Amino acid sequence: MIVYEYPFNELVRSMLRLEYLFARFNHFLKSDDAELHHNAITILFDLGDIGSRGDIKSLLLKEFERQKYALHGLKTSQKVDQEALLLTISEIDKAALSINQSVGKPNSAITESEWLNAIRTRLNIPGGTSPIDLPSYHAWKNSPSSQRRELLEKYVAPLLPWHEACQVFLRLLRQSGEAKDVTAHLGSFQQAPSGKVYQLMRIALEDDLLFSEISANKYLLSIRFLRSDKDKKPQLVNEDISFRLTLCQF
Repeated sequence: MIVYEYPFNELVRSMLRLEYLFARFNHFLKSDDAELHHNAITILFDLGDIGSRGDIKSLLLKEFERQKYALHGLKTSQKVDQEALLLTISEIDKAALSINQSVGKPNSAITESEWLNAIRTRLNIPGGTSPIDLPSYHAWKNSPSSQRRELLEKYVAPLLPWHEACQVFLRLLRQSGEAKDVTAHLGSFQQAPSGKVYQLMRIALEDDLLFSEISANKYLLSIRFLRSDKDKKPQLVNEDISFRLTLCQF
């Protein structure tokens, strides 16, 4: 089964991007392969750019406060596992505190490194990070894998609170939705939001050759399914497609 997600606001979009980038960074970091460590460095720049955005930090802290307020309202409910509730509130507090205590920009170690800046400058040039262009980088790639990994961990360390925060935020958001089995007639599906303000849409499909094009506003949610073709332009599906739809609103 393949899942597609659609964010309804900039905060959710940024958290999904951070989740994606951290997953790729950690995957490459575990390897001993120097070329995969090169991939980790390129991702490091993207992580730093998102993690340094003050507007996203402000939005995230406000959202954590809103979530805590909603959860505190459940403390008197007998239908709620109070131990799990307190644990969730504690996780939010911890994540928010880590983000809030960040002094300055968490990517400053990256932006202030002349070595990394030289690499970043050459990334947009075809073959720009070759040994003839960046001999110091070539030397680093030939150093022991443990030393390369240690340096990568040093640069990503100030950004790790963002990893924890996006994991907590997205887990709570995804758990807030209830999946429903629906059908896209002739490959298209539309639904009115009914006045609700959603934060995330999740679409689960059995056929991994299909993908979804999604558009949404306060009046209408619209989904179209297309069939992937690596040699031709994707084609609209003209048959009924069953899928699972989850609308998340914490």
